[in-house]
Amino acid sequence: MKINQTTLEIEGAYLFSSSVFSDKRGSFEVFWEDRLFTPMDFQFRPESANHSYNLQSGTVRAFHYQSPPHGQAKLVSCVSGKIWDVIVDLREDSPTRHQWSATELSPGDGKCLYIPVGCAHGFATLENNSTLAYLIEGKYVPEASSVIRWNDPTLNVPWPISDPILSEKDRNAPTLNT
Repeated sequence: MKINQTTLEIEGAYLFSSSVFSDKRGSFEVFWEDRLFTPMDFQFRPESANHSYNLQSGTVRAFHYQSPPHGQAKLVSCVSGKIWDVIVDLREDSPTRHQWSATELSPGDGKCLYIPVGCAHGFATLENNSTLAYLIEGKYVPEASSVIRWNDPTLNVPWPISDPILSEKDRNAPTLNT
């Protein structure tokens, strides 16, 4: 088995693709296996695993991140439905600061997205019952948890959803300039 690594527009962000083994029963793919990533010199040590369950198409979860020094790196994969996933670079010293990169993720496509420390993460559900699986490096620190508004005019992300389903926190999140 081999993992292919694609560099994204955001410095340090990657799209990983693995083989998907399918037969009449369904399919199987490897989401994370340390030994497969070692030859790429990819340094990621997950400390927790989470799922984000989303009932309705059109749900947007805005740009969540943890403020320094409590950053988290994430490896995400779609396990049901379909997701339009967005990374925003918030790192002060990054050449891609305030740029974004979007990737569509679907179950069984063999893709997982690596979001480096210092980047915010958001997504839109493109189908009902969409679920993301997260592997996370770095501890969750509630007081460091931050969010940027989904439709921040500085970022100008062209979401595929015009009237999103949002939480109150995401609806009232500050913009980059507030």
